[in-house]
Amino acid sequence: MDLHNIREDYKFDSLLEANLQKNPIDQFKDWFESYQLLRVKDANAMAIATVDGNGIPQNRIVLLKEVRKDGLVFYTNYASNKGQQLIENPNISSLFYWREQERQIRITGTVSKLDEQENEKYFKTRPWLSQIGAAASDQSKPIEDRNALEAKFNEFQQHYPEGSAVPKPESWGGFLISPETFEFWQGRSGRLHDRIIYTINDGEWVTKRLQP
Repeated sequence: MDLHNIREDYKFDSLLEANLQKNPIDQFKDWFESYQLLRVKDANAMAIATVDGNGIPQNRIVLLKEVRKDGLVFYTNYASNKGQQLIENPNISSLFYWREQERQIRITGTVSKLDEQENEKYFKTRPWLSQIGAAASDQSKPIEDRNALEAKFNEFQQHYPEGSAVPKPESWGGFLISPETFEFWQGRSGRLHDRIIYTINDGEWVTKRLQP
């Protein structure tokens, strides 16, 4: 399969220093709010990369659930592969790819667990079936087949009918990504893409332009 001739030219926008927010969280919010206006499904999807015990990178998509002044929040099962990898090695890289606006945002940093009060509060706001799914699934653990998975799910639905309180699994909760770098990428014509990286220097965010 030859993919050499798949080419695009990028002309949506530019990213110039004069238009940058001083804080990358604010710059992220500006771009995210612009992307939300397009009503793209799962606009809050982000890829996160962790490292397993053998030093092998692992990547998957999760959903961003909150943007705070000190970082980004997502939820998972702490006993899952990604949860255990982050507990053992809190370094993380996340990536947002917004094709329709020819933009990427790459973030590196470390994670910390949210407290149980926050986890409980958010879990109660989730749709009933999402609560059932989280309670019924031992995420990342093997199961015999699809029928066994659905039987387990149905059993939990019967035990906790809609309208009842579904208990949050002890191992389920959120991570806060505390950013150390943000790189904003805007596609430009002729592959002269705009790349601006934010890094922390003595407690202040500083920016540099990177060559494409």
